Parts: sequence; C-alpha cells; structure tokens
Amino acid sequence: MEPRVHYVIVGIFVLLLGGTTVGLSLWLAFGNVSHEYRTYRVYMNESVSGLFIDAPVKYRGVQVGRVKDMALMPDNPELVQITMDINATVSIKEDTTAKLDVQGVTGIASIDLSGGSLDSPLLKAKPGEPYPVIQPGQSLFTRVDATVSELIGNLNMVTHDLHALLTPRTRSRFENILANVDALTTSVAEQRAAVGESIKSFATFSSNAADASAQFPQLMTRLDTAVSTLQTMADDISLATREVREQVHAGGDSLQTLGGRTLPEMEALLAEMRQLTSSFQRLSDRLEEDPRAVLYGPQLDAPGPGE
Repeated sequence: MEPRVHYVIVGIFVLLLGGTTVGLSLWLAFGNVSHEYRTYRVYMNESVSGLFIDAPVKYRGVQVGRVKDMALMPDNPELVQITMDINATVSIKEDTTAKLDVQGVTGIASIDLSGGSLDSPLLKAKPGEPYPVIQPGQSLFTRVDATVSELIGNLNMVTHDLHALLTPRTRSRFENILANVDALTTSVAEQRAAVGESIKSFATFSSNAADASAQFPQLMTRLDTAVSTLQTMADDISLATREVREQVHAGGDSLQTLGGRTLPEMEALLAEMRQLTSSFQRLSDRLEEDPRAVLYGPQLDAPGPGE
C-alpha cells in the first residue's frame, strides 16, 4: 500500500506544477487580462504577409493591443479586413493611421499606429460599420516598392531613348565629331612652338604698354608745356603785329608798303600757330580722355542696326 500512496502524491504534485507552469506562461504571454479593450478595424490594400493573429498593435512603438482577426473583404478581395483589440485607455483619433510594420529580416509583421493630434475628435463607428475604422497608411515596403518600380520604369525609358538615339547615322556623326576633336588636338600640339612665341610676343607687348603707361604722365606734362609755349608765342606775335600796324599807320607810305607785304605773312603765320596750338590742345584733351589711343589709336564707334 505504501508505494501506491507515494505514486498518488507524486502525481498530484506533477499536476499542480504543470498547472502552475501553464498559468504562469499564459500570464507572461498575455499579461494582465483584466484590461478593458475596444475593437477597431482597418482595411489594408496591400499584402499582410508576416502578420498573424495575436500580433502586437503598437502606438508610436508602445504595444497597446493585438490583432484579433484577419480576413479578405467578401465584396472586394483587394482589401484585407484586420480587426484589432486596443486598450481602452488609448485615445484613437480620426486622424490616426495604421500601417504594416515588418521587423527586419525575420519577416514578422505588426500593426503600427501613428498620428492622432490633440485637436482631432475621437474616432467613432460610422453607419454600416460595427467598429470604428482606422485609416490605413502605406508601409515602408510599399513605399520602397513604389519607388523602385518608378526607378525601373525611368531606367527603361532612358534605355529606350538611348537605343533610339544611337542609330547608325548618329553613331557615324559621333565618330566624325571624335575624329575632328582628335585632329584639332593634334593641330594644337603641332602649333605649340607658335603658341609659345605668341605668348612671348604678347608678354613683350604688355611690358611695352606698361612702360608707355608709366611714361604717359611725363608726356602729358611735356604736351601741356608745349601748348603753353605756343600760346605764349602766339600772344607775343599778336602783340608785335599790333605794334607794327600802329607803326605802319604812323610811318607813312613806305611803312604802309612794307606793312602791306609783311603783315599778311605775319598774320598767316599767326593763324597757323594758333591752328597748331588748337591741334596740340585737342591732342592733349583726347589723351586725357582715352590714354589707350597712344597704343591702339582712336576707338571706332559700334555699327548701328542694319549697318
């Protein structure tokens, strides 16, 4: 009898230990089941591969519920109807969105809630819906897939355009262009000595121009002095002419005869000296306005329209 009693006690102990282990596992898996939940729905228009029943529902990274049920819409198989139980203490607003979040390379998915501004009203069930419906958002994979599809489409267009552009005629033109460029570079390489001489000549010309510019103030000073001297000579000759006229009028016929021959010549000389003085003055003014005229000559006016 004793061995049987021991077997019963061991059996009872094993049953109690197993029940405790199961209860502890359930408590660790589902947490405190005394929380109150509200049921919501979301209609996804993309694949929910990796999502499973009891998958976590997170709001800004914090788990607030679980996936209760998944099914295709009876009247629209392109939509997946996902039913979720969310903690009643979490405020779900009308601008809250739900999207599929895939965890790394494992492929395990969850529902991620985002949005929900303070000014937005609470989400309520609409007529014809048993539960409030949360608006869906695009998952990362969906956005990446759309971007990659667009990129591939653009690459296909570029490839098609390049194929259409590179016709035999176009390739022949490109070959001619490359040949002309090669001939041009060869010609430039052959003319390196001439180019070097031209550069040296230009450097010499620039040096001479710099020297001329340095001597330009002295030249202007000399021109001003020459103009002043000619002006003084003209004034002296004019004064002498007036004195001769007075002597002619006072000296009689002989002086008038001398004045009749000499004075016109002196007056002509005076006019020429005045003209020469005016020319020097114009030259001085022109050099002050445009010193480059010493090296390059007068600057021509640009032709007008139609010329």
